[in-house]
Amino acid sequence: MPTTTQENLIKVVNPSSGEVISTVSYTQDVQIEKIVDNAKEAFLLWKNLSVEKRIEYLKKIYEVIINDKNNIAKTITQNNGKPLTECYLTEIASTLQVMEYFIKHGSELLGEKNIPLGPIYPMKKSSLAYEPYGVVAIIEPWNYPFYIPFSAITKALITGNTFVFKPSSTVSLVGKLIEEILLKANLPPHVTNIIYGNGTTAEILINSDIDMVVFTGSVNVGKKIAAQCIQKLLPMCLELGGKDPAIVLKNCNIDYAAGGVLWGALTNCGQACASIERVYVDSSIHDEFVEKISKLASELKIGDGLSDDTDIGPLVNEEQLNKVKEHIADALSQGAKLHIGGKQVNRSGYFFEPTVLSNVTHNMKVMKEETFGPIIPIMKFDTVDEAIFLANDTRYGLSASVWSSEIEGARKIVNSLNCGTVWVNDSLFLQAHPACPWIGYKDSGYGNSSIYQFVKTKHISIDQGYIPSIRPKSFWWYPYKGKSKSYSDLIEIVFKTGLKNKAKATFQALVDLLK
Repeated sequence: MPTTTQENLIKVVNPSSGEVISTVSYTQDVQIEKIVDNAKEAFLLWKNLSVEKRIEYLKKIYEVIINDKNNIAKTITQNNGKPLTECYLTEIASTLQVMEYFIKHGSELLGEKNIPLGPIYPMKKSSLAYEPYGVVAIIEPWNYPFYIPFSAITKALITGNTFVFKPSSTVSLVGKLIEEILLKANLPPHVTNIIYGNGTTAEILINSDIDMVVFTGSVNVGKKIAAQCIQKLLPMCLELGGKDPAIVLKNCNIDYAAGGVLWGALTNCGQACASIERVYVDSSIHDEFVEKISKLASELKIGDGLSDDTDIGPLVNEEQLNKVKEHIADALSQGAKLHIGGKQVNRSGYFFEPTVLSNVTHNMKVMKEETFGPIIPIMKFDTVDEAIFLANDTRYGLSASVWSSEIEGARKIVNSLNCGTVWVNDSLFLQAHPACPWIGYKDSGYGNSSIYQFVKTKHISIDQGYIPSIRPKSFWWYPYKGKSKSYSDLIEIVFKTGLKNKAKATFQALVDLLK
C-alpha cells in the first residue's frame, strides 16, 4: 500500500519492482472545503452552457487522450502493473468508446422528451427535462484507474455537473495524469477538480457540501459511504464487488470455453470486479476442462507489463498478494487440489503464478470471498439445477457467464441467474459500452453506467388550452356542487372495456346531462 512521509507525501510504487517511482502530495483537509466551494461556483456557469458546448470541451479531452495514448498506457502500467496491451484495450479504448458515444448522442439523450398522455388530455402537454445535481464526488479504485474515472467524469461533465475526483492513493500517479489531461483541455476554472489522499480524505469530501457521490470499490467501503450519504439524503451510484461464476455445460466447445474462461479469470491479473472467480463444470467434461485450462495457464508469460510479450503482470500491491496467498492456503488446507501455480514468483515485485484449483467447496474463502487475483477454482456439477444453485449461492450479484453450444438452452439458465449481467460464450465483453447497463444485484451495489443517474428528472406539464376569456377555470376546480354524477359517468365512458359498453355509458351520460 502507498505510504506517507512526515511531509505528507504518498509514495507511489511500481508493482513490477516494488520500488517507489514517484511521490504525490496529500490534499490537506482544510483545502477540500475550499475546492468544493470553488466547484459550486463553477457549477453556476457550467450548468448554463448548452449540451453542445459541453460536448465541445469533451472533444478536446478526447483528442488529448488520443494524442497522448502511448504515455498514458506506459503510466498506467508503471503504476498499476497491467500489460500495455490491456492498457490500450481496457483503459484507453474503453474510455474513448464512452466519450465517443456521448459526444455523438449526448444532445439527444439529454434533450427534453415528450410524454404521451392519451386522448383524454387533448390540451395537456407533459415532458421530461434533465437538470444536473451540482458538485459530484467521484471516488474511484485502482484496478482500472483510467477508464473507470473517465467514464464517470464524462457523464458528470456532459450533464452539466462539476466534480471533485479522488483517485485511489495506490494509483495517485494515474490521478496526476488525468489531472494533466483535463488541464490541457482548458475547461473553465474549477469545473474539474482532483484531490489526493486516503479513506479519511474521501470521508471528508462526502461530508462537505457536495450534491452526489459516485463510488466504485469494495462492499465494506461502499456500505460505509452509503451510510454517510443516507444521513445527508445524497444521491449515490455504488458499483461494488463481485464473485462472478462461469457455468460450463457439457455441450460446449471445450477448447473455446477454456480459452474464454482463462481470459475472463486472469485479465488484469484477476483484478476486475467482473473477473471469473468461480467455475462450475459439468462432471462429464470436468477432468478434460481442468487439463486444458491448466495447460493454457502454464503457457502464459509472466512479467513486467512494459514488455510487449507479457500476458500476466503483477498484483497491484503486497496487500493483494497476501490475500491471494491466504485464499490458496485456506483452500489447500481443506482439500483443494492444486493443478498449476500456487506460488509467488521468485523475483522483485508482486508477481504470482496463475493458479488452477479443483476439488473446491463453498466452505473455502476462494469460493465465497472476493479474491481479486490470478486463481481459477473449478467445481464439478451433475445437473443444471445444481449449477444454477451454486452460481447463485453468493452475497454478490454482478455478472456471470454460461458456456454452451446450444444458445436457447443457455438462455434458460440466464434467466435463473441472480445478477445484473450474463454473458453467453464470452466474459467481460461490452462491460464498458455506455449503451449497455452495468448493474449489480445484492452486495454488488447499484451500478453507475446510466447518464440519467447524473441528472435530476423534472416533469413539466403545460395546459395548452389556457385562454381565460374562453375557459376562466378548469372543470375539476371548485365548486364541486353537481359534479359527482358527471365524474361517475366519465369513469364509465373512459375506463369501461368494449365499444358497446363505452357507447352505452356515453348515451347514459348525455341523458343525465339533459335532465
